Amino acid sequence: MLDISEFNDLEREIKRNKAESCILYRENSIQYEYYRNRKTKEKQHKVNSITKSVLSALMGIAIEQGYIEHEDIPIVNYFNDLGDSKKGITIKHLLTMSSGLHYPGNEAMIPSRNWTKFVLEQPVEFEPGIQMKYSCGSSHILSAILQRATGMNTADFAKKLLFAPLGIDDFHWYQDTQGIAVGGFGLRMKIEDMLKFGVLYAQNGEWNSKQLISADWIARSVSPSLTSNTLYSYHWRLMKSIKQEEAENKTFYAMGMGGGRGQYIFVNQKRGLVAVFTTIISDDSLLPLQWFNDYILRE
Repeated sequence: MLDISEFNDLEREIKRNKAESCILYRENSIQYEYYRNRKTKEKQHKVNSITKSVLSALMGIAIEQGYIEHEDIPIVNYFNDLGDSKKGITIKHLLTMSSGLHYPGNEAMIPSRNWTKFVLEQPVEFEPGIQMKYSCGSSHILSAILQRATGMNTADFAKKLLFAPLGIDDFHWYQDTQGIAVGGFGLRMKIEDMLKFGVLYAQNGEWNSKQLISADWIARSVSPSLTSNTLYSYHWRLMKSIKQEEAENKTFYAMGMGGGRGQYIFVNQKRGLVAVFTTIISDDSLLPLQWFNDYILRE
């Protein structure tokens, strides 16, 4: 159980390590919040790879709305000039980072003139669905697919069907030179809006008595998807912890790293618990994982 003494220990660690913010939500209310200053609370934060988890939600919405039939659709349906070695790649493979496409890193993709073309022209390293290899390129292809399937920019689609219902109106989503919203790291949003997104997942996709994301999609998004023992699913990470021996008590999280910063949204549905951290701890931006385990999950 969370109690005030645990908040004291947590706050001591947060301040000692000069974290930017922390919000703890449980049982329909915010139980604790800390901001380094007012600007931290009010500004948009570059959430980096948390963008991927938001994109995953949008793919689920697009499937539910009928824009995309299901996640097992081959991506050749959207890019018909793919070579034979790539025709077995599906949307699900992109979501689970198991497409098999080589990814040379953001530093190689960003200077290219056409990011989508750059990613799709990479060689195939292994058969799709065999193993997970992290790739912002996979996420960018998903954003391109979403735009082709819906006829809307990913940011506009998000605003209409996800952000507006959540009351999120202060955000920015960067685009590449082709007008594709950056799927892997392009989103900026406020800390309180990161919390709303986490609460939506804690509530199995329901918000104000309306189902914004299907509960089935969320269940698939936060369950291991590959035969290998990976802790990554549909652009969400699964926390491995001795405190979580039962599958229904698992914690899943969205994480964004970059520039010495770390942003996290932790969700434990069984406990109705959501925790958001933003940090500028250049020497150990993984500290919030330890804090969550030591001060929030502990009984």
